[in-house]
Amino acid sequence: MATVLSDLAARDGVPVFATVPDFREWHRCDQESFVAIRRDAWQMPGRVTDYRFLDTFAEMGPVRAVVVADQVLRERVDCLVGVEFALTLRQLGWTLVKHVLEPMVAAVGGYRFDQEAFDAAYSRLEEGLLATRARLVEVVPLNAFTPTAGVEAVTLPDGLVLQAMSDRQVSAAIGYLAVPIAFAGGPNSVTVSRFHQ
Repeated sequence: MATVLSDLAARDGVPVFATVPDFREWHRCDQESFVAIRRDAWQMPGRVTDYRFLDTFAEMGPVRAVVVADQVLRERVDCLVGVEFALTLRQLGWTLVKHVLEPMVAAVGGYRFDQEAFDAAYSRLEEGLLATRARLVEVVPLNAFTPTAGVEAVTLPDGLVLQAMSDRQVSAAIGYLAVPIAFAGGPNSVTVSRFHQ
């Protein structure tokens, strides 16, 4: 990453950050309005967005050799991952860009190597790649369900709870099309009735 950041600094100067549409997360504007945006997103130079970008650096050779030598890693990168009907190709180069390089550039605000930023990004990536268990949390929206005034939550048997969704849960429900939405003024702006939250 130190070599990559030095190359970016030499060829591109300083990183550019902007607000961009991002449909992975919806943010509340008011009680019923949500927008899909990400603030301060690094605008990657065109060459970085090529999944083979990191392979232009000699340092990737030893990285690939380590991955091939590791029984767990070689089964988790440069292969299809996910559930049966939603498999995606997890390419090593692009995975390193998205989960190490991009977070480092965002944390530092520039193209310079910072050991602390690297350690934080790399440890998250390594933990995810080497995980042996995944935790599944299921949220089931009950559309048009409104509790009695003054009641914040209703506890049911088996640890189930009925309550208003958090903004994060509403965001996920929008993304999974689990709540009725109405587009409001653009493709990245929606309205979700308070009765469906």
